[in-house]
Amino acid sequence: MSAPKVQLNVQSHVYDLSELDAGVSCAYIPLIYYYPNTDGHDGFMQTELLQRALYAVIEEYPMLVGNVRQAGPGKLQLVVDGSNPRLPSWREVQSPLEFSQIEAGRFDPQLLPTGALIADVFYVGSNWAVSPEMADIRLTRFKNNSGVALAISICHAIFDGFACDRFIQRWASICRDLTTNTTPGSIPDDVTHDRAVIDQLVPYPQEPLLDVLLKMYIPGSYLSRFVAWASPETRNWVLRTLNVSSDISAACFYISQTTVDSLRQSIKDILATSERISDNDVLIALLMIGYAPSALAQRDHDSAGVLGWLTSTLKHPFIKKHNHFAMLEAADIRPRISDDRIVKYTGNCPIAIMMRHPVELLQTPPSLEILAHLALSVRTATNGLTDEYIAQIIHGGNTETDMYIRPLICKIGVPERLIATNFGRFGLYKTDFGWNIPAYVGTLNAKLPKAVAIFPSHPSDGGYYFNISEHAGILQRMRANTFWAKYTESIY
Repeated sequence: MSAPKVQLNVQSHVYDLSELDAGVSCAYIPLIYYYPNTDGHDGFMQTELLQRALYAVIEEYPMLVGNVRQAGPGKLQLVVDGSNPRLPSWREVQSPLEFSQIEAGRFDPQLLPTGALIADVFYVGSNWAVSPEMADIRLTRFKNNSGVALAISICHAIFDGFACDRFIQRWASICRDLTTNTTPGSIPDDVTHDRAVIDQLVPYPQEPLLDVLLKMYIPGSYLSRFVAWASPETRNWVLRTLNVSSDISAACFYISQTTVDSLRQSIKDILATSERISDNDVLIALLMIGYAPSALAQRDHDSAGVLGWLTSTLKHPFIKKHNHFAMLEAADIRPRISDDRIVKYTGNCPIAIMMRHPVELLQTPPSLEILAHLALSVRTATNGLTDEYIAQIIHGGNTETDMYIRPLICKIGVPERLIATNFGRFGLYKTDFGWNIPAYVGTLNAKLPKAVAIFPSHPSDGGYYFNISEHAGILQRMRANTFWAKYTESIY
């Protein structure tokens, strides 16, 4: 079911996307909101109300009806044609399962019917020459009107997680007004989509590129230069093809808030410090202990023998074996800029911070002492997010046209690397379209190895979920890791 033609008040405009936008332009931000129909409401999550609210909010967020195009090597633009807006794709499917069955299955996305989710986290159309819509929305209705799953996927080139959440909250707010026959507020959301704002707020760096930033990138290659030169459609299909692997599986692990609090206290006791240790510090440190040894063991297994060495070399010709494991985390720069304009900015603001640890350390038997050491490194890296560091990340990619794409090219193949994104700071469980908040918010089983999405659990119980897509051998080793298994529960 496609969205009907509607008349939108959207002006034509061309937005020059930033380096941060370009670096994630190949992917969607895929979110799934599960809503139970606890009151048995006949008009539960009405399509007509949801779409009316969506079209209203699009007029405040016109980038959602645009199209990404190449504007030169390493430069992207978002083009909005007011006379021919590209409405978000809208599809509805019916599930043979009751909502209670989905809930009993711990909201495993594999329980959703065919067509309920986008096929891949990569932002691609039906073929290499077709660009998909900026937003893809799919509504799954469960048997006997028992609930719905609302899958919202937004092109990462136009929003980061913060802006995506803000857009969805605004959409839900307008829909709530419509459910009570209240005219939506006439005051639009106070946002700015102009990418020039980030250049105005972040000055150019004053020093040569920091050593830690040089380590985030690999040297340029024919592949990275081709990918940066190609059209968005071709680039994304190339990256998707490089990433496709038959043994990629999805896993989800849960850790309770009580466990996080207990581990934090143990870490503080071991460090004997008054230094703040956040939930995120604990989660990232534990993730390194659970993931790194598993990935390193799989690396050694795959490269064993002459055949393994040859296969590994042919598969990743640009990648060399590293003696350090790099843990990267997306950190939002908004809280670190004291200007109201940054809060209104919808462009991509997360930048990478990196913790590097010797492979030997992460291959030793895990302990609370090692966990404390890793947690402190996360806190140190977070505190090291200085103005100069931010300036170099924001503007460093301008020096070479393929710089922005190198981390992704590198990440796909490097076994000693992982990047995590924590959605815990967003208001996911405040998303009420007029029929109460969701019972669960998660993501699809993306075939994107080396990436972990951390989601908060429902406010009623607290805790976090680690959503990981990886090679089956790595996930099997993670489940067998006794330290990891002691503090987490395997959901699927």
